[in-house]
Amino acid sequence: MKAAEASQVISQMRTWDTSEVEDSFLASCVYFLENQIGSADQLCEIVASVNKEWFSHAHKKAVFYVVRRIVLGSGDTAFVIPGSIAMMAEKILVAGGHVKECEHIQSVTNCPSLFFDVQSLASIIPLWRIKLIRRQLRDNAEQIIDLLDADPDPEVFENQIPNLIEAQQETWHNASVSGQSGASWEETIENVLMPLPDDISMSTGLKVLDEEIQGGIAKRYSVYSGRLIVIAARPSMGKTAVSVCIATSLARYSGDVAFFSLEMSTEQVRYRAIACYDYLTLKDNSNLTNPIRLGNLRHRSYTPDQRQRLQAIGGSGFIQRFHIFDIPESLSTIAAKIKLLCKTRKNLSAIFIDYLQLIDGCSGDATNSEASKIGDVTKALKRLARSFGIDIILLSQLNRGVENRNDKMPNLADLRASGRIEEDSDIVMFLLRPYYYDKEKDPYELAIGVAKNREGNCGVLQCSIEVQSSVVFDRTFR
Repeated sequence: MKAAEASQVISQMRTWDTSEVEDSFLASCVYFLENQIGSADQLCEIVASVNKEWFSHAHKKAVFYVVRRIVLGSGDTAFVIPGSIAMMAEKILVAGGHVKECEHIQSVTNCPSLFFDVQSLASIIPLWRIKLIRRQLRDNAEQIIDLLDADPDPEVFENQIPNLIEAQQETWHNASVSGQSGASWEETIENVLMPLPDDISMSTGLKVLDEEIQGGIAKRYSVYSGRLIVIAARPSMGKTAVSVCIATSLARYSGDVAFFSLEMSTEQVRYRAIACYDYLTLKDNSNLTNPIRLGNLRHRSYTPDQRQRLQAIGGSGFIQRFHIFDIPESLSTIAAKIKLLCKTRKNLSAIFIDYLQLIDGCSGDATNSEASKIGDVTKALKRLARSFGIDIILLSQLNRGVENRNDKMPNLADLRASGRIEEDSDIVMFLLRPYYYDKEKDPYELAIGVAKNREGNCGVLQCSIEVQSSVVFDRTFR
């Protein structure tokens, strides 16, 4: 079926019944698989967003079970089909005691008139999800009405009806969260028995850090995505340099990044990103000769080779993928922009915010303490990260307690409003440049202390930093 024809069929799916959507989805998937049509990764993403419980009959669930196993168990380039999809689904039905349902399998596995192309197939999912949410809301509402029409009972009003109302609210909340498949326990077990995909994360540019935080920054809607990552330090420790370096690494290879700079102007962040990009490019070519530094950019002082490389950066896709917002922002405006970016930039790889205490309202007021306001911000940012399946990297200042200790490596208690930040974050990292406190130390040394890591280990990582190039790298190379 051509895309135009598919659009007409979709426009007719305006009843609340889901059977036509289910049949079209299954027929399209079977057609794709048996004819090896379309991109394997596209079909994998679509199938992974659907739950077996979305199907209303046993024969449809059986067909979807077979389709899911084939799609998610195949490689990136081609599907491996061990036999007839219809026959495999029939065996599942017989084993489950649903013999009578076998006669209906052909209605969804051999129906070319219901075939959609990949783009149209993906467009079915939002409508399908709305129909399912409506069904849940209605079923739950009918239970509430039945209880309200029954004889008065204090137990009903004190327990059963509040529970049903809470279920309604939860269902409505789930309706507003995109990108979640709501996998069943069985599907979760199936998924964890499969090897992890190779592309669930994107490198930060630091191997030692990647190894510690599940491969780096998580890809959108991957198994580790939706994290709130806090990078905290005292002033002049390199928070902005580290975040710009990670953002630059992502924008070079992995997609768009959004950088909310509440402390520096757009130009200042761009200077750092340009210097970092040039340094990383020279490093990749194993020729770290005369990198462009911040001083060159500020004073417009370049060698002919540096000027040529600057012109090359101006023509690269990198500058189209590094988005900077430098106007002082409130939480609501930041949240609105993040939502818009997540919806319009499908290749958005991460959000950076520099830094927490400069978000409007975080200083507290007459009715709310600083800790309370900061807690509201971190909770909201964590929800955004989860809702849109993207990692948010949040920079934060520390209190002065570390200045009075011999050991200058910060700990969780040094976070301003530490309890709320620590509670909402998935990863907390602290930065320390020993040279700042002791001029006898190596000026390039940078210690990254991973103090909280929900999915991994904690510890102190030894790295290097080149402040004038806003670049951070493993100690094995400089």
